[in-house]
Parts: sequence; structure tokens; C-alpha cells
Amino acid sequence: MSDNAGARLSRLPAWTRRRGLRAHALAIAFFSLMTLAVTWPLIIHFNSKVPGWYIADNYEYLWKMWWFKHTLLDLHQSPLIAPQLFYPAGYELANSELVPLATVLGLPLTWLWGEIPTYNLILLLSFVVSGWAVFALVYNLTGNTWGGLLAGALFVLSPYHVVRYGGILPLSSMEGLPLFLLGAEGWAQSGRRRWAVLAAIGFVAAAWGSLYYALGLALVGPVYILLRRRPLRAILGDRQAWISLGVAGGICIAALLPIGLTYMSLSRKVSVKIPLEDVDFWSASFTDYLIPPGLNPIWGEWVRTHLLTVPPEYPQIGLEFVLGVGFVCLVYAAYGARHAGSGPSQALVGFTLAALVLSFGPRLHWGRYPIAIPAPTAWVDGFERLMSGIGNALPAHEPYLTSAGKGLTVPLPALLLRWILPPLKGIRAWNRFAAFVSLGLACLAGLGYAAWIEREVIRPSEVASRRKSKLAAAGIIVLSLTVLELWPGKIPLQPVEPRAVDLWLASQPEQFTIMELPLNSALSSPQTLYSRYHGKRTAFADGTYFPYWYRQEYPELAECPGEPCLERLRSWGVRYVLLNLDASPPGSELETVLDAARELRRVASLDRVVVYELLS
Repeated sequence: MSDNAGARLSRLPAWTRRRGLRAHALAIAFFSLMTLAVTWPLIIHFNSKVPGWYIADNYEYLWKMWWFKHTLLDLHQSPLIAPQLFYPAGYELANSELVPLATVLGLPLTWLWGEIPTYNLILLLSFVVSGWAVFALVYNLTGNTWGGLLAGALFVLSPYHVVRYGGILPLSSMEGLPLFLLGAEGWAQSGRRRWAVLAAIGFVAAAWGSLYYALGLALVGPVYILLRRRPLRAILGDRQAWISLGVAGGICIAALLPIGLTYMSLSRKVSVKIPLEDVDFWSASFTDYLIPPGLNPIWGEWVRTHLLTVPPEYPQIGLEFVLGVGFVCLVYAAYGARHAGSGPSQALVGFTLAALVLSFGPRLHWGRYPIAIPAPTAWVDGFERLMSGIGNALPAHEPYLTSAGKGLTVPLPALLLRWILPPLKGIRAWNRFAAFVSLGLACLAGLGYAAWIEREVIRPSEVASRRKSKLAAAGIIVLSLTVLELWPGKIPLQPVEPRAVDLWLASQPEQFTIMELPLNSALSSPQTLYSRYHGKRTAFADGTYFPYWYRQEYPELAECPGEPCLERLRSWGVRYVLLNLDASPPGSELETVLDAARELRRVASLDRVVVYELLS
């Protein structure tokens, strides 16, 4: 596990290298079988259902995959705008994740096979490729097959990954993260350009999966490289190192420039700022990582209900904060940080700590809210004036206001990044840096397991057969404990099908525009897929940033059926207004109000969706 591990492995005799190939083949087979087991029964519903704790973002990304295929291959036009959504302005897809990993690279399969099986295949590959890449990194550092399998299993079974598998395609595509580390480590060991190219491919794959992962690798990736290639002057004076970095940078720029230009163009039209209070809520707490894994079928529901401090009326939000990596992972990661030697382990510690701090967001949290240290009012006011002065002086021009009551909050590096780089004001969920925390801890646990075997389990005097049996027994026991602790139970599958109201709308003659109420229903991810089924124009849409801007731009829509709201709808050519009763809050009287409105006429009620005609 020394810094010369890669060179040492490359000098091994042919039979040992063949054993390495067998180890990699074993790892791919192991992660393939584990994936089928964890995702069961997805494989027998491969063409008709998709994973999802709810019908939510999964529908949006299915629609995007279909839309790219439909516009590029059938309509021969740009897929970056959907003119039938948010009519009459049209909806620019860059308001949300474009996911070129699925929409562009997956296009041939979507064309040949359809979006549903292609979507499911991408999800399954996220388990297999991610698991193998982590295995390859740990195995190349230690030569320990069981340590590599343990690390890979810890990463792909991490609750963070499994939750995103159940509905958020971009964030489930995590394979680029370990590929980047694998390439970075190979380059740090050998200085060879091919490893730098692999790191660049990993970065591009991560960025094509999610903008969050592009930002994360841009921030914490250099931490690993700088700690791994110390001293810094060794890089500064190495011509080959600069050539490798230049080649890797060129690959990243060429692959990401078209996406970057698309987002830059949109930013000139729509300026989105996520309120600091919202960012606080969607940041991680240190406790989120220490509680038991919150998906386990035995204790998971209790953990989500009692330990995540989320609003009881929105229990599904708790899934976003299920970040506990498990005690097997924590124990072996701690052992690895202490006993796995220098070089890779120290770089992984720095990588993990950097990601951990960033995942806490702009202010230190306990649960979902910033910690407020009791202090005299004068101190709190003075502190806020000082911080507001700094925030207003920096490029973001943002004041510092506490949402934690009277007390001193603790600002963190994410706040400074938000103030220095104004585009980061659009970043809502810093808790998604937990992906990098899970990766760092899994790799450290793999190194820790290998060090534990060498230091605590195997004795030099033991005969080979006994060493082999002890290695197998320890590996099977620890890996089994890991799978039992992180096992998520049966992950729900959602059918991909239209609503009854979509079929009714499709049967209506001519083209027209519709609106849906309440707004949380209109500005929800499934609406994009529903538009494919009914084929009508919609005065609404959804996307990561779009709902914030939409509510600010059209506040009158929150007061429907008030006259300003109806006038706005008439200006958009709306013929029908839909009321989704299931999306209405308890005790809502919106249906009664709409029934009483003289400008609306109730024409149908279909499976908890009421249809009103907007009269001229």
C-alpha cells in the first residue's frame, strides 16, 4: 500500500497479473449479481416500470430521454427547448439538469430500445461500474480482493446512492466519481498520461451525469491530487506532469463546453437565487452521517421518522437526508485512516473531510437548521452586520441573515464560495456532497480492512492453506455484515402510464393550453411526461430552478381564481384548468372556490382530477 504500489504490481510475474484479471472479472460478476438482487424485481419489469419511492423526478428524466430522441430523430430540431411547455414562452431544458449521460450517450439505445429500458439499464450500470471502479482503486493499492469488494459494496449500497437510484437519474449516475479517483491515483503513482486521461473521462462522466458532481470534483478533486503528489514543487517542475494535466484539461473542456455555453446563455435570461434559508434546510448535519442507515427494512422507518428532523407533513423529504454510511464503514474507515500508511490514505482523508465540510452547507447545522450559540442581542446584531458587510462587498452582494433565532451561527466555507462565485447562489442542496463523503469513506474502509487483515488476522508463520481459509472467512463475514446493515429492502417500482385526465385531454379536438392547480402540482416533475400523453400545450413546467423563478414572476397564480390570475391564464390561451385534489393540502377549499367562480365551468372529474373550462 505504499506510493510505489502501482509500479510494484506492474513488475509482478505473468501468473500474478493473470490473477489480477481474474480478480477484476470476479468483482464485475459479484457487483452484477448484487445489483440484480438489490434492484429485484426490476429485471422482470424492465420494459414497463422504473424505480421510484414516488412518481416524481423519474418521470421527468424519462420524458427528457424521449424528448431528445423525438426532436433529434423525428422532428430534426433542437431538443434544448420545448415550445409546448410553459406556453407561450416555451421551456428551456437547461432550467434543470440536461443529463447528457442519459439523453445524449443513451440516444442510440433510446432509439432502438425505448426510454424505459434504457433508463433502467443506466441505473443498473451505475451499480456495476461504480462498484468495479472502487474495487479497482482499492485492489491496486492493496492487492486485497476482499478489501476491494468491501469498498465497492459500501459505495454502491450507500443510502445516498440507493435513494437516488429510486428516482433521481442524474444523481444516481455516480460512476464517474470513482473513475476520476482511479485515474488520479494511477497518475500520482506513475505519472503516465493514460491515467490522467482516465481521470478526465471520470470527470466528464460525472459532469454529464450531474452538475453537482462537476462542481464537487472541481472543488474536492484537487485536494486529493495535491495531497497525493506532494511536494507541490515536484509537479511545478515536472514537464510531463504539465503535459498530462493539459491533455486532461483539454478533454474536459471539449466535452463540457457545449453544456457550459447552454447554461451560460440561460443565466443571461433568468437569474436564479436560492434563498439562504432554503439552502440551510437542504444542507447536511453531522448527525446525518452517524445515525444507522435509514433504508434498512428493520430500523429504517424509525430512523427516518425520529432522527432526521424533517416536517411530518412531508415524510418523503427525509429520504434526501438518509446519509448514514453504516458502522462497518465507519469502523474500517477509521482504522484505515490510522493504520493504512501514508500517501493514498492521507489523500483520501483530506478528500473526505473537504467533501464533509462542504456538505454542511453555508452554516453549521444540527438537524435541518443552523446551530445558534446563545449570545447577547448586541453581539448577534453586531456579528450579522459584520457578515452582511462582507457578503455585500463580495461579488454575490448578499446580506447575512440568520434563520436560527437569537444566537450566533457558524459560517462555513460553502458560504464564502457562494459569495465569491455568484452562480453558486443557484445551488440548493449542498447535502449532495455526501456522494463524495460516501466514496472517500468506502475507499478508506477498503484500505482499513486490508491493513486490519495484515496487522491483526494473518500471522507470517501460518501455512498458506490456513492463511487462505482465514482470508476467505474474514472476507465473507465482514462483507455479509456490510450487506445486512446497508440492505435497503424492496425498492418500489412505478408504472409508466398516463393519468385518466391525460387520456381525456388527448381525446379533445384541436390544440389548446391547460393550467393545473395547485401550483405545487403544476410545477412538479411528472407533468413533463404527462404532456407527452395528452399532447396539449401547458402553461407550466418543472425544473430544478424553474419553480423559484416562476412563482416570483407570476405571483398572481397563487391567488386563483382571482381576476388577475384568470386574466393571466387567458393571455396564455388557457382553455382548461385542472385541479389535482391529491396535491391539495388537507382542509383546502380550493375546489369549492373554483366551483363557485363564474368564469369557470366544471366539465369533468377523472380520478381525483377535476377539469374546469375557462370561459371567455
